[in-house]
Formats: sequence, C-alpha cells, structure tokens
Amino acid sequence: MENKDILTDRDITEHTAAMWKYNPVPEVPEPYPEDMTGEASDGIFEISAASVRGKKHKHDGSNRDDSFAFEFFGDGVIAVVSDGAGSKKFSRIGAKAACDAAAEYIKIAFPALKRRIPDFVKKLGMPFDSSDFGEVCAEAAAILRGSCAVAFDAVEAACDKRKNISEFIEAVGREPEIKDLSCTLLTSVIIPVETENGREFFTAAIQIGDGIIAAVDERAPFDSALAVMGAADSGSFAGETEFIVSDNIRSDESLMARTRVRRGKMSHFMLMTDGVADDYYPNAPQLLRLFIDLGLNGIIPINGGEAPEENNENIPEPVAYPWVNDSDVKYSLQYAKNILSANGIALDQLWENKALQKKASLAEHGIVHEKDRAEMLKVWLDNYVERGSFDDRTLVLITVK
Repeated sequence: MENKDILTDRDITEHTAAMWKYNPVPEVPEPYPEDMTGEASDGIFEISAASVRGKKHKHDGSNRDDSFAFEFFGDGVIAVVSDGAGSKKFSRIGAKAACDAAAEYIKIAFPALKRRIPDFVKKLGMPFDSSDFGEVCAEAAAILRGSCAVAFDAVEAACDKRKNISEFIEAVGREPEIKDLSCTLLTSVIIPVETENGREFFTAAIQIGDGIIAAVDERAPFDSALAVMGAADSGSFAGETEFIVSDNIRSDESLMARTRVRRGKMSHFMLMTDGVADDYYPNAPQLLRLFIDLGLNGIIPINGGEAPEENNENIPEPVAYPWVNDSDVKYSLQYAKNILSANGIALDQLWENKALQKKASLAEHGIVHEKDRAEMLKVWLDNYVERGSFDDRTLVLITVK
C-alpha cells in the first residue's frame, strides 16, 4: 500500500480555521455584545480583562455566555468570572448577574470586616499556625461563601424579572426558569500583607464549575512558579459541570469544600473560563505556557533575559489564521508551543530562557496590534487557534506592581 503524507497538527489547524463562519449576535431576546474588555489600576494591582464570543457561537449566530467583573477595595482587589451554560438559553444573563452581585457584595463586606477587626490585614500576615491568622482567614473565606449566596439570589431575581416578558417566553416556549440562567462562578480576593518574609499576597478563592484560578510568580523557578487554586467542579455524571443554581451547591458545607486560601509571593494572578483553561491542559504546568504566550504576544512584558544567548536558537515566525469575523483579516500571533518544537526544548527550559522569549516575541518582529493592554488581550483571545477550541474565552489578568 502506498504511504501517504501524514497531516501535521499545523496542516489540520490551517484547514479547519477557514471553515468557521460568522453570524451576528441575535437581536432578541436581550442580546449581549460580541465582546467586552476592562482595565484598571490602583497603584498596587493592574487589571486587564477581556471576554470574546467563541467560534461556535459566531458560527451558530448565538450569544456570548461568559462574563466577568472586578473591583478594588481599601486593601485589595476582587475578580470574578462566570461561564454561562451553553445549553441554557439565558445563561449569559445569569453569568452577568452572578459576577456583578458577587463583586459588589465583597466590595462592601471586606471594608466592613476591617472596621470590625481593625488589625485584620496585619493578622493576615501572621504565621500560618497562629490563632490570629486562622481567625481572619476563616472570616475572609466566609465572605466568599456569602458572595455565592448573593450571586444565587441575583440570578434568581434576574429570572423572575423576565418571567412575564413575551420574548423570553417565546424563546423557550414557557416561562423562564432559574435553570435557564445556569452559570459557573469563580471568585477571588487578593490582599497584600507584610510578613516575616516581606510583602506577600493573601488570596481567598472559591470555584463553582469549570475554569481555572491561578497565581504565577515570574521570578520563581519553573517548579515553584505556578499555584493553581481549586479545580474544575464536576457534576453527578462524567463531563457534567456544576452550576451556581444547582441545589447541592448552596449548602455552607458544599461551599467550604470549594474554597481555597493561599499566601505567598506572586507577580500575576489569572481567572479564566474553560474556553481558555481547556486549551492549556493539564493546567499544571501548562498554565505557564499560557503565561509565556501572554508575554510573546505583547499583553504583559517579558522581564529578564538581558544576558546574551547562543545564536543557534530557532525563532519561528508568528502565525496568522483568518479571523472568524472577517476572513480577509489576519492577526499574526506567536505561540510558545512553536518555539518549543522549533528548538526541541521542554517547557521548563523555555520558562528559564527569557532571552529566547523576547527574541521570539511579536515586539521583536515589529508587530503591535493594540497599544491598550485589554484590547490586545481581546485580539489574542479572539484569534489564537487551538485544535478543538471553539468556546467563549474569558480571562482576567491581574499584575502586581
């Protein structure tokens, strides 16, 4: 039998990338924007966030279901992301209601806690085994659990508000039910604290459903640079995701099992829906490849690597595929996996080689798509290509100054 050339991953990706079609967001009921971005800074934290409509939604002419929210408060920052269930007609409404409600609740609750416990932040910096740290850690975790209850109430209220509106009834052939607004919820609070080891960051996080919350320290060696907080939450059956409206989620015991706390060094913090997280699996350590991709594509600076490197490194050219929204438009992007392949190295080697990252970056190729960081994040989310990836993509990126 005659041997045929085997198609490479790149060959297949180039073929399938051109097959996606673009259809606009439907006009009713309650259409959501094609994408959303957000950017803010408070002197300690810099936030860049973006959410884009997935290829499948564009192809089908359906809404983007993801959402995010962030807020600053006196001592820290709040970040929330939510992924509306793709099979539920109004999940986008639930996702937005949950994000906004959780962020607003935490923004009020933490300053109130500090008024009640004036040395709250100081206690967060005390030794892990001290009773003072345990006390305030438990208080912080309780606030996050409370935010989930408030988020559920907000989703329920959003459903009730739309029950007597004809366009919502027509969309599902009945009165809307809360399950039609099903969504995940990933929430984090970050507070800078002074410890015996200098400045560290206390983080409390709670995760309902899939997606990922992670801290990264770009200064740390590969083996200690990533801390994943929580895990994708599964339902009763394989492949099933839990949602905030699920009955078994609402108990305090259930929420406690989904809560994580951490204190340590970090340079960046990320919350993302599964549309991004699934493209970097297994998340430990592949989220460090995601971090490198953010640097390669100009979303965050690549720090370090000023020392001269060998000249025998292979620098792959950036890759451009047709943009789903307009096939005549192509955005050149750089991929860490292409650098790994071209040089025959492992991810840990690329992590340590900041000079190679810089030489392969878009900036070194003279490519700058957007000067605004959140807009550049949006461009990247909307255009990077991965086999089997077609869901909404949402990423909240927090940089420590």
